[in-house]
Amino acid sequence: MKRIRILAVLVLMVFLMTGCDALIELPEELKEEEVQKTDLKKTEFEGPDEKAKAPRGAKVALVPAQASLSGCIVPCEAIQEVGERYDWDIQMFDGKGTPDEENTAIMNAIAWKADIIITISLDARSVQQGIQAANTAGIPIVSGSNGTDDPNPRLNLEKEGLVDFLYDVGPDYRALGTAMAEWMESHRELSGHVVIYSCPGSYSVEYFEDGLLAGLEQTELSVDGQLQKFTFKQMGDELNRMVIGYVTANPETEFIFLPFDPAAVSVAEALETAGIQDVKVCGVLGNQEMISLIRQGTVAACTAAYDNVYLGYATADQAIRVLNGQELAAPRGENLPYQIIDIQSLPKEGEAWAPNMNYKERYYELWD
Repeated sequence: MKRIRILAVLVLMVFLMTGCDALIELPEELKEEEVQKTDLKKTEFEGPDEKAKAPRGAKVALVPAQASLSGCIVPCEAIQEVGERYDWDIQMFDGKGTPDEENTAIMNAIAWKADIIITISLDARSVQQGIQAANTAGIPIVSGSNGTDDPNPRLNLEKEGLVDFLYDVGPDYRALGTAMAEWMESHRELSGHVVIYSCPGSYSVEYFEDGLLAGLEQTELSVDGQLQKFTFKQMGDELNRMVIGYVTANPETEFIFLPFDPAAVSVAEALETAGIQDVKVCGVLGNQEMISLIRQGTVAACTAAYDNVYLGYATADQAIRVLNGQELAAPRGENLPYQIIDIQSLPKEGEAWAPNMNYKERYYELWD
């Protein structure tokens, strides 16, 4: 309670000196204390234990849904890091955020004669042309960050006459959504009114929302039953105006959920600029920009973080098993760690959240 009063005084001083759109910097001693708390939480590696020797010189094509988004590019960069160790020839083909471009990217990867095509955040239904072409060419095509495989429900596209990726690596999105609902309940300070913004088009978003809504049903929070939908192209000024308009029309709003941090960061900054303070913006991914805003004491309150570098390593691990003709590791998501990050559980300044374990070395022990 004493710390809260001290912080309140600091907030008031900054407000008076610099205006309502200022970003509030926490005292250094508090930063250090919170970082120490996070550092003490040791995490055990729960990935695979069966060795899979990494092939040398493999041609690996990466197809992110949209390379400008951190949730797409960070796993790709992690796979590139793995590839450097094993002399892989890696080429990236950007999906540019639309099904047409994503199919084109896959077709270009096939023309490049990749040994394997690794997609990130592509919806299999939207890239049937690309998947079928890869299958015809005998090139395995796999997925990461969709939430369409164990521990999430495995899609049964064959019943619909469609084809799917060989596997998908992702966190348990429903469990993440439930954890977010629990965080909201435990951090209610005002009305407890929750509005959920949704960007349809990916199962990871859908499954997270399933867990979030199911979790919120177990609370006494007030939830707007209508999802506020937006598209990738609306991110930025248009989405910011949508959120400000909603909060203005519904001043009782306390929690604003957005399905990924790039959108949450933009909205949080816009709300600060508009002088809207009594809300909590919640995101997903745990990227550095969102964590920085949380650290500064803005309306950005928390993010459901999972380690996208770990996701890249796990996706590479399964790809190695495919190239070797081995059985895939179970679960497909390789027990990707996650955590709700807030002011009490910040990683070190300038870093994204990562589990406190040396999982890279554990993977290299499997691959070398």
